[in-house]
Amino acid sequence: MVDNGSSGPGIGDQIIISANLFRNGAGYGTEGAVCTRVATDTTLCSGTFSLPRGQVSWQHLKTTPIGTPPSDFDVAITGGTGAYATVRGYAHIARTAESGGAFTLHLLH
Repeated sequence: MVDNGSSGPGIGDQIIISANLFRNGAGYGTEGAVCTRVATDTTLCSGTFSLPRGQVSWQHLKTTPIGTPPSDFDVAITGGTGAYATVRGYAHIARTAESGGAFTLHLLH
């Protein structure tokens, strides 16, 4: 969490995310993301999944009450590299918590 000026949650604050990704229990890549608070209860997030055959980038705008982890949601796939250079689709994010969550990629080439 990066507090950019106010005491407590406020517009401009950021959440920086890094995570290890697993597929069937084995390491499969990493994720990096930044979420910026753009309104009282709304964040704009963008990130990238770095996978063995390339990268997949995503973005979303999410309204969630401050201090509450978001419920299940989808993010738009915005591009990719390598085997994912022409990819489109979405990722479903479930069971989010500081300890992790579940990501399911729905990709079309």
